[in-house]
Amino acid sequence: MPKQISPFHSKTGEVYHIYGVCSAGIAIKKGRKVKGKGNKKLCKACIGIRAGKRPR
Repeated sequence: MPKQISPFHSKTGEVYHIYGVCSAGIAIKKGRKVKGKGNKKLCKACIGIRAGKRPR
């Protein structure tokens, strides 16, 4: 199982991420990543990773 990291989100996105291997989280361009949850909901890919349904 991938290791959880500190939550982060995109300035313009609607979700936050908790895994560095999340494909949606990796796609966030440099300079748009923000630390924290940002009062957003958890990304569906991260939910799947946490549940063991997605390898990344």
